[in-house]
Amino acid sequence: MDTQSLFFGLLRIAVCGESATEQLKTACTPEMLEKVYALATRHDLAHLVGQAISKLQLPESEPAAKCKQAAMQAFGRYMQLNFELERACQVLEQAKIPFIPLKGSVLRKDYPEPWMRTSCDMDILVKEEMLDAAVKALTGALGYTAGNKGDHDIVLRGNGVYLELHYDTIQERYEAGSGRSVLSRIWEDASPLKEGSSHYVLSDAMFYFYHIAHMIKHFEVGGCGVRTFLDIWIMDQKAHDPAARQALLEEGGLLKFAQGARQVAAYWFRGETPDDMTRAVSDYILRAGMYSDNKNRAAVGQAKMGGKLRYLLLRRVFMPYDYLKAEYPVLQKHKWLTPVYQVVRWIRMLTHGGLRRTAAELKANTRTEGDSTGTATEILKHMGI
Repeated sequence: MDTQSLFFGLLRIAVCGESATEQLKTACTPEMLEKVYALATRHDLAHLVGQAISKLQLPESEPAAKCKQAAMQAFGRYMQLNFELERACQVLEQAKIPFIPLKGSVLRKDYPEPWMRTSCDMDILVKEEMLDAAVKALTGALGYTAGNKGDHDIVLRGNGVYLELHYDTIQERYEAGSGRSVLSRIWEDASPLKEGSSHYVLSDAMFYFYHIAHMIKHFEVGGCGVRTFLDIWIMDQKAHDPAARQALLEEGGLLKFAQGARQVAAYWFRGETPDDMTRAVSDYILRAGMYSDNKNRAAVGQAKMGGKLRYLLLRRVFMPYDYLKAEYPVLQKHKWLTPVYQVVRWIRMLTHGGLRRTAAELKANTRTEGDSTGTATEILKHMGI
C-alpha cells in the first residue's frame, strides 16, 4: 500500500465510517505513518489521521504521536474559534446587523464531530452598506483590530483568531467562472434563523453553490486542498434537495466543475476506480497542498495566458488591472493610478519578504515544461474552467 492509499484509507476510517482492513493495519508502520503525516499536514488533515490511529489502537510511535497531537490541537482550535464565533454573532445580533456565517463554521455541523472540520479563521457575510457598522460593533465590543478593506472583505484580528468579515461573496478577479449572477442573489436567498433574528442562513442549494464557487477560486490558481473535496463528500451525503442544487449549478455554469469534484471525492472517500482525468485532477490537488504550490501556479498560469513569456509579463511583471485592484482596492475608484500601483507592487515584491516568494515563482515558471502546461490545460477544460 502506497502513501496516498494509506492516507485516504485512514481518512475514510476517521470520517466516512469505513472499517480497517488487515492490509491497512499492516501498512501502518512508523516509516509509512511518517510519510502520511507529512502529506496530511500539507492538507491540514493530520488531525483526522490521528483520529483514525486512535480508533485502530495502533502501537505507539513518533509519527502516530504527532498525528494524535494534531487531533488534540484541532479540538482546542475548534473550541477557541467556536467561542469567538458565538461572541461575534451575539454582537451583531445586539447591533441588529444582518449577517450570514459561511464556510467551516456552518459545514462542521455535518461532520461526525464538529471539531473534525478545521478552519484557520471565521467567515461572516454582511451587507456592504452595513460593513462600517459591523466593524465598529465588533472592534468596540470584542477588542478586535481591523485591517484595510479588500475587494471583498475586511480581516479583523484579536483574541488569537482571525475574522474575515465579507461584504461580497467572491473576489472580482474570479468573476468569469464564479457564477456571480447567482451569488448576487445571496441575500434574497437567505432567511432568518428565527423570527426577528439578524442571524441569517442560506438555503442548502445556495450554500452548496457558494462552496463550489469558492473551490473554483482556489482551483484555478493552483489547487484547493483535499479538505475542500472532503467537504463536498460530506455535503453530498446529507443533500437536503439535490434537484435544487443541480438547478442552481446549471444556472450558474458551475455544474461541470461540481461533477468533476464529485468524481474526485468518490475516488478518495468511497474508493471508486478513477478514470484518467480524475486521476490527473487528483495528482494536481495532492501535489499542491492546501494552498497551492509554485509548480501548479506556473502551469495553470501558462495554460491560461499562453506560455511562459506571457505569464511572466502579464502575471508577474505587469499584473492585469482586475488582479491589481484586488490587491489595491483604491484602484476601483481611481483606475488612472494603475501605473503607480504597478510600481508600488514591484517595490513590495522586493521588500516585505516578497523577493524570495517571487524568485521561487519565477524559478517554477522557468522549469515548468510544456507537458505540465498541457496537463493543466486538459485539467482546466475537464473541470469547466
